[in-house]
Amino acid sequence: MKTSKKLIASAVCVSMLASLGGCALFDKDDEGVLKAADDYATAIQKVKLGDITGLMTNGEDLEESLDYLVNDTEGMPAGYADMCSAIAGTISYEIDEESVQSSKKNAEGSVDVTWTLVDSEAVFEQVSEDGGDVDAFIDALTADDAQTQTISSTINFVLEDEAWLVDDEDGDIVNEVYSFYADAAGYTFVPPLMDYIEDAYWYYSDDSVYSNFGQIELDIITTTEGEEIPFEFTYEYYYNGELIFTSDVCEDVGHWIEAYYGPDYDPAAQVDDRGFLVAGEYRCIMYDLAGNVLADSTCTVENIEYGEADASMIDDVVWYWTDEEDTYIDTDSIELDIIPTTEGQECIWNFYYEIYLGEELVYVSDAMEDQGYWIEAYYNTGYPDVETNGDGNLVAGEYTCVFYDLNGNSIAAATCTVEES
Repeated sequence: MKTSKKLIASAVCVSMLASLGGCALFDKDDEGVLKAADDYATAIQKVKLGDITGLMTNGEDLEESLDYLVNDTEGMPAGYADMCSAIAGTISYEIDEESVQSSKKNAEGSVDVTWTLVDSEAVFEQVSEDGGDVDAFIDALTADDAQTQTISSTINFVLEDEAWLVDDEDGDIVNEVYSFYADAAGYTFVPPLMDYIEDAYWYYSDDSVYSNFGQIELDIITTTEGEEIPFEFTYEYYYNGELIFTSDVCEDVGHWIEAYYGPDYDPAAQVDDRGFLVAGEYRCIMYDLAGNVLADSTCTVENIEYGEADASMIDDVVWYWTDEEDTYIDTDSIELDIIPTTEGQECIWNFYYEIYLGEELVYVSDAMEDQGYWIEAYYNTGYPDVETNGDGNLVAGEYTCVFYDLNGNSIAAATCTVEES
């Protein structure tokens, strides 16, 4: 009797174990999870956005952001789409089948995936260092020896209506794999601008010294070939060693590549009560867009108090651009210049002037300030109420210009002739 009870109990235990094992077996769906993982990974590899979002629980919520990440090229650097396409073409994946877990009862599953793709950042740095362009970069991305990177992900699934769907509310996996679309926005290749630079020069300076200037300007002087090369650059200004100004990205082309500083460019620029930059050492550094230094130079700004000029400092008066008889032919402009003495060239000329056509006063200037070798008085067809002929030039006649100091004393005068051919 005892023996038969033991046999019956043993049979019951075996039956229960078989039943429990059968439930666990039927609860798993590893093959379904692996198939769903392969479909999802393939969609990412082939950049099929519709398939990606269609295999996710909340795919509709990610459609717009994924489309923007992958397809928006507005404002991107040259060759952006081709760069991204080349990088995307290197994506591969491996599913770790040993890591798969699934439970239909709990409606959840997971599996680990390792992604491999070209390390575009490392390749970009190398190509940039070698002076390559976007075409060289694309070639390097797809080279057999291109450096690669790996990304490890765990894809989680939920079972909905007998379908395993990716459970990744924020799209973290696809965004991580596709991070190169954002990175590529910074892949700008700068031409070797240093090859086209001959010198750098402080414009309007006297051997890099400015006296009483409201604006200073460092210019790169390009080679003959460089005059046709567009320069994109930024620059910094330092005052007595302290950074005071950083420009936006500038574009220029030609013989002079210009970097300015003064109140027109920096509202915070320090000036004296005459509007001149304060005295000191000003350093300008110009960079290409890759951060390479194109020019680095320092100038000196001086503030000098000049004396005021008077009539005794006039050496001559000259009608500019006329023949020996002070005659203009078919002209729209006349100009009388005082030529100061050597002493007068160092002084400030404060004056105004009048223009007469025959005996008729036709123009009175505002108060003027000038200094240097030419103290200038202009009159042309752009001035108000100027009488012109049918060709748009000044009418023929005798024109007299009279210079006055600010007290109304005449200090110089001369007459020229305007003729029509």
